[in-house]
Amino acid sequence: MNPRIPPVLSVLLLALAFLVSFAAAQADFEYGARPPQSVFDPQNQLDPAVAAEIATPLEGILRNEDVDIMVVVLPSLDNAPPEHVAGRFAAAWSKSPIHAVVLHVPGHKDTPWIVPSGRLLSTARPEMVRQKLADGARNVAREPDENSKVRAAATEAADMLRYLMHNAINRREFLETERTRIRLDLENKALRKRILLLGSAVSVFVVLFALAWLLLHYRRPGPRLFPDARPPRRLGAPHCGGNHAVVDLGPPPSSRS
Repeated sequence: MNPRIPPVLSVLLLALAFLVSFAAAQADFEYGARPPQSVFDPQNQLDPAVAAEIATPLEGILRNEDVDIMVVVLPSLDNAPPEHVAGRFAAAWSKSPIHAVVLHVPGHKDTPWIVPSGRLLSTARPEMVRQKLADGARNVAREPDENSKVRAAATEAADMLRYLMHNAINRREFLETERTRIRLDLENKALRKRILLLGSAVSVFVVLFALAWLLLHYRRPGPRLFPDARPPRRLGAPHCGGNHAVVDLGPPPSSRS
């Protein structure tokens, strides 16, 4: 017997596959949660003392001025554009609507990159942003070594965001709107994650229950039947004779005279 999968089970399997694919798409950032400091250097390519010198003022700027500068040091970009890589870190880790990423790849001729992002850029004139980025890159290039260049890039990024922030239109309204948007985004992400986990658990339970029911249903013993044995035809006759024949053998020998 070839068991057929019930339509309900097919729908459940498709739903489970969708949830799994959705979970993969909503997976956490591959670099995990943001580190306590504002410098992310997983392979310790910066001098530890320099990293601490960079991180300490950046944390004070974030706390006192609501300007978030993150320094990210990676061994390679895997041919990805610096703006794309920095944008992913900003989307996953930024704590303020006014933020930028200083991306550094040791040994690269163009490193470090200053990449501001967020809606603050929409309040400034594009030529102003380009001019500030060019000025910052020129000042960073004057530094003698990579450690000094990363330190200078962090300072240039903070100064640029301060300048853009003070020239933004309706700064107070902008900050309040962006803080509300970030809070709502975080709450929505947490809610989607809870719904995903609950839906996955329910789908797995239902699918396991359906599989167990199918296993018990198709392994249940059925009625025992003898095979349908038909006697062969004799000389082409449609049926056999003798099934109801009666033979008279006469009386038993003891009763004969």
